Order: sequence, then C-alpha cells, then structure tokens
Amino acid sequence: MRYSTIASKYVSALLKIGKKLNKLEEYGQFLKVLDIVYENYRSFFDNPTVKVWKKVSVIKEALNKYSDDIFLNFVSLIFENKRQKFIPQMVIYYKYASVDIENKILVDVKSADKLSDEEKKAIEEFVKRYVDRTPVIEEKVDKTLIAGAVIEFAGKMIDVSVSGRLNKIAREVFSLRKG
Repeated sequence: MRYSTIASKYVSALLKIGKKLNKLEEYGQFLKVLDIVYENYRSFFDNPTVKVWKKVSVIKEALNKYSDDIFLNFVSLIFENKRQKFIPQMVIYYKYASVDIENKILVDVKSADKLSDEEKKAIEEFVKRYVDRTPVIEEKVDKTLIAGAVIEFAGKMIDVSVSGRLNKIAREVFSLRKG
C-alpha cells in the first residue's frame, strides 16, 4: 500500500500534540476506534450527499465516550477537509511513527505458539543489544512455522523456525541435484 503524504501530515500533527500532552498511546487507541467506526459505516461517511456537519456529528457522538476534545477537533478537521479515506493509512502510519518518536523499535515476531514471558524477554534483550533501542514486540501466531519463530526488526529478518530450516535444507538438496 502506498502511503499518502496527506495521511503522514495529519499523523505528524497528532503525534506532536500527543507527545506534548503525553497521550501518544491514548491517541493511537482513539485512532483505531475511529478506523473501526469509519470502516463499518464507510458508505455513509463517503457519501457526497451527506453534509459534512452530519458526518462530524455522528463521528463525535460515536467517539465522545472514548476521546478528548483535542482528538475530536482532529477528527473534525479530517472530515471537513474530506480526508476520511486516509484514516486506515493514518492508523498504520501512527503505529510506526509513535514507536519511532519514543526512540523505540517495532519488532514483528511470528511464532508457532504464543511466546512465553522468558522468550519475550530474551527477544527484547537481543534486540536492545543489537540496535540500542527499546523494542515493542508485536506478536503473531503462525502455525505453518511448525515450531520456532521469525523475528523482523530494523530491516533484518531472523528465521529460527522449523519450517524455515526445512525450506533451507530443501533448497540445498535441490541445488545439489542441479549441480
């Protein structure tokens, strides 16, 4: 997916405000809720015959319990400027940018089973030693790995899964047969 410069500008503004108010994580959660509401009622929000004030009032009513006035004003700007189609991109961009702004690093871990606390700690220590930044682990379970994990961060991928090793052996056997 190509990211819009428009989405990045909105996210940059929200990040600055969130950092100043110490609400980076909270605004990230608000943005996720906004995305869910937008995706569920996309046809209404993207309908050009519905007045902007009506869209804004509906979204404010839906988010009023979950957010503060600053975030609601941010949402109003999105809809008044007809930028709502960028909300899904904003959520993704915000996730990565908020981690980066706190001098942390996002670590994607795919494992065959849910990681234990000791495994998470070992991964965190390894990543911290490698890049000298606090890791934020995003864990996904992938049963096709059979056992082990695939760890991705800072443009690096470390595959310590059984399926990865089996694939490597298969490639080596195939190259021996060719040669």
